[in-house]
Amino acid sequence: MNVIPRVACINDISGFGRCSLTTAIAILSAAGVQACPVPTAVLSKHTGFPSFTFHDLTGDMPKYFDTWDDIPIDAVYSGFLGSPKQIDIVSDFIIKRRKTAPDVCVIIDPVMGDAGKLYPTYTDEMKMCMKELVSHADIITPNLTEACFLTGTEYCGEDVEDSFAERLAQRLAEIGCNKIVLTGIRHGDSMVNLTWDNGKVSIDEIHRLGIVFSGTGDIFASVVCAFTAKGYSLSRCVAAAGGFISDVIEHTLSLSSPVKDGVVFEPLLSEINKYLY
Repeated sequence: MNVIPRVACINDISGFGRCSLTTAIAILSAAGVQACPVPTAVLSKHTGFPSFTFHDLTGDMPKYFDTWDDIPIDAVYSGFLGSPKQIDIVSDFIIKRRKTAPDVCVIIDPVMGDAGKLYPTYTDEMKMCMKELVSHADIITPNLTEACFLTGTEYCGEDVEDSFAERLAQRLAEIGCNKIVLTGIRHGDSMVNLTWDNGKVSIDEIHRLGIVFSGTGDIFASVVCAFTAKGYSLSRCVAAAGGFISDVIEHTLSLSSPVKDGVVFEPLLSEINKYLY
């Protein structure tokens, strides 16, 4: 491992809206991890706004990665990918990197959809490509919607029994990834994250505050990535991410900040390492 853990962060960058690379870079840096961005696209605002500009960087990605052949990295962290080509490029990068660095940790947040629906940009071809990509991962962080699409399971809402979530995690493991964080499970007034670690299941439960903000999935996965890169156990990383998200949302609600602006996480960044304890 490098003196400071080094992570290749593959995601889009949105100029406004607190998501993707703008959150990942801040969170990894605050946690003491070097964030090395790989921008897949540049947007003026995230896609939840009615208008935004979009510049696709797919054509630049292969050469971008080629210049990194001599740069040692400890982890690869991939988020939203906008086309089958981008997913294939990331898969190729991981396969190539593992030939020279077999211990590199690969964390995939398979950003595909929510509330039982795929995002408008997603196609059946992209679903198959994403299934291939997660087979190369050490850790994946799907929500219930994404887990159902990846496994061909009927979506039954977010208020599901732990036994259903556990079976879903097992089906994901059969794709080829042995560490899974299944997020967004609802139990009444609580939000549950289920962790599957090589067949060992643990449950992390936090109070659900009722409002869904843009970018919280990116923040959760970024916290998990940061502390994983520092060598902490997956269950500990998930508990830290859940605690951080809960406090950040509570702080945001106290400010009456617009939902589309994302959660106001900046004031809590200086305390991010306390969530490990």
